[in-house]
Amino acid sequence: MSSPRLSILLGSALLFGTVVATAAPTSSATALEKRVRVLEDQQEIRQVLIRYGEYLDARDYAGYASLFAKDGVSSSGFGSATGPAAIQAILEKNLGKPEPGFVNKSNFHLMTTEVVQVDGDKATARSRYLFMTASPDGKPVAALAGRYVDQLVRENGVWKLYRRTSHGVIPYRDGNNPNLPPRPAALQGVVQPQAQ
Repeated sequence: MSSPRLSILLGSALLFGTVVATAAPTSSATALEKRVRVLEDQQEIRQVLIRYGEYLDARDYAGYASLFAKDGVSSSGFGSATGPAAIQAILEKNLGKPEPGFVNKSNFHLMTTEVVQVDGDKATARSRYLFMTASPDGKPVAALAGRYVDQLVRENGVWKLYRRTSHGVIPYRDGNNPNLPPRPAALQGVVQPQAQ
């Protein structure tokens, strides 16, 4: 095929493609936009879950509390609080206010296995955490492992925690349920690790 004919065919194909692309969105384009929106929402929610641990480790209780909706509820071993101001106050009461310039060199949270389901402006999430502390000789030691169960809402275009419940898993110590059930018979005699 001669070069001028090829150029005309390619130019026509590009022009036709541009005309098609500027036509009204098809249902498949709309479906794709919805799928992308869900993926973006899931990523934004994962960032909320990660910042939760980051703020807690930095003792940035105002930042931590800002992750919650105006009527958001935090329920953990520290107790239950509703609204960012009350959530910040319960942390300060239990953990104390850090000194200016505080740098945490004694513990940190690892967040993992986030499962996020989005439904419009509401979402649910489940994740796990591992709380690491320093041993007397300065080595990292896993002190607690647990899971979070979250409900989130989009508030003023930003994803916020509406309800976060923390459940201790290893060692099993659940501040939300101090009346622990007896250990299963299969675990009788198995040494249970002690919290440090």
